[in-house]
Amino acid sequence: MRWINRRDFLKTSALAGAAIGLSAPYVRSQSATTINMVGWNSPKLMDIFARAGKEAGVAINYDVLPSKWEDVMQKITLWGQTQYSGIDIMFADDLIGGLWGMNGWADELSGTDAWTKNSADIVDNITSLNNAVGGVYRIFFTMGIEPFLFNNKMVAKAPTTWEEMVTSAKAATTDGVWGWRPIGGEGHAFNTVLLMLNQAGADLKTLSDPATLTALQFMYDWVKTEKITPGSTVSEDNSAVDALAAAGKAAMWWTYDGDVNTILSLDNTVVTKENLGVARWPKGPASDIGLAHGWGFLLSKFSQKKDAAKDLLTWLSSRDIIREIDVSQTAAPPYKSLFDDPQLVKAIPMLTAGPGWAEMIRGAKFREPIVSDRAVTQLWSLFDNLGSYILSGEKSPQDAQAWAMEEYKSIRG
Repeated sequence: MRWINRRDFLKTSALAGAAIGLSAPYVRSQSATTINMVGWNSPKLMDIFARAGKEAGVAINYDVLPSKWEDVMQKITLWGQTQYSGIDIMFADDLIGGLWGMNGWADELSGTDAWTKNSADIVDNITSLNNAVGGVYRIFFTMGIEPFLFNNKMVAKAPTTWEEMVTSAKAATTDGVWGWRPIGGEGHAFNTVLLMLNQAGADLKTLSDPATLTALQFMYDWVKTEKITPGSTVSEDNSAVDALAAAGKAAMWWTYDGDVNTILSLDNTVVTKENLGVARWPKGPASDIGLAHGWGFLLSKFSQKKDAAKDLLTWLSSRDIIREIDVSQTAAPPYKSLFDDPQLVKAIPMLTAGPGWAEMIRGAKFREPIVSDRAVTQLWSLFDNLGSYILSGEKSPQDAQAWAMEEYKSIRG
């Protein structure tokens, strides 16, 4: 569940208020030192969490998130709206974290040991996010990035600018092989368009500036003008792009860092550690920053066992436990001191690929302004639709910008 489908986020969140019939998770009889946690279905995590009672003095009564993302969002949104107290700690990604933090459903954690004991080691990207949202609403256990990837048998070296990327992609595009494959489908178009807006230097408060149009035109041209990207990109999610890259159908592409291991392990993959190129994003008019993402532990404001939950968070956020969690999930750590950790380096090839992890994530931003506003779901939908309109050619860059400006005004008042 680390890399999830966002297509149903708005739909399910909107329905959650009416979903009165949704049941709460089953909560077993427990002592005062047992807290309720909900998260991924992972046997390896269960082995780690089973030690909490002995090592942290707080046992975990664990409930698994539903297998369908729409069910996850229905439950989590309804729990917040109804101030449900049966869950103390939950796993939260960027959209869940924004939804709960910005709507006042999560506790602010800057005064807890889980934060203060580790804040000096936390990556700068998370500190920037906390500043943007006005507090610490998650204790991160993973912090990744959507990297720029290429097959060095098709593209000899990484492009460093948007212009170089287009030139390299055109040279590599042949029958059956596309020079550039972004992720544009199943709720992921918002990532691509937000990244391009950031790199163009767009005004994300209004979307009314020339830089916004520059970003939209750049994306539109991939499919319609330069013909380096197939029209099918609007329906291709990360799993599809991973498979296409593994089949040798992409010269350059982006995916989540956790998917790199997937590409390398797929049957009959042509991508190997030797020919997989990893680089910072090619520089746009304003920057070459990437897009960060992560999961963290969120403490419900409605928990009746906050002291015990905070004690548990102290244990969960320790360097040793974070290492164990990240090795078990092959996910990058939120702590700078773990970038060179031998166990993590062995489990996660991305940490030493390309220019190195510290350089890869330098300056990468989370999904602001989506996750820094109470209207998380509406803003997610706006940016996702904007990306889809451009990549599909349904709207011209000018018409798409005009549409987005009006939608933005309506959502943000």
